[in-house]
Amino acid sequence: MKLHHIALSVKDLKLSKQFYMELFGLKFVSEFEKPEKNRKFLLLEDETSTLLELSQDDNPEPLTEDISNKKKIGVKHIGFAVEDIEAFLQKAAKYKIKKLTPITKGVTVKRYIFITDPDNIPVEIFEI
Repeated sequence: MKLHHIALSVKDLKLSKQFYMELFGLKFVSEFEKPEKNRKFLLLEDETSTLLELSQDDNPEPLTEDISNKKKIGVKHIGFAVEDIEAFLQKAAKYKIKKLTPITKGVTVKRYIFITDPDNIPVEIFEI
């Protein structure tokens, strides 16, 4: 058994596609629509064939809840390993990401930082 995919709802499919492909090296797999649901989808894939499913509603509502609140049950963030956090942050600067934490020494990883993606979804960036 293995993890197959993670699904994120986004405001701008094109921007999110660019963000995840450019910064994390994900590859485009496919794009499709469900007109009856007013939704567009695309699939991106990492080197292990795990998929990131991005979907956009015709009338998206912004994320207003702090999903990183550990007291509330649910998904808190997605995480990506990088070789160099500072180099990653320089490359990511054009997306006007928010830094949710400073770069911190880790316990199970060398260092990590939490940022947001273009839709304010928390993303952990870490060095192994």
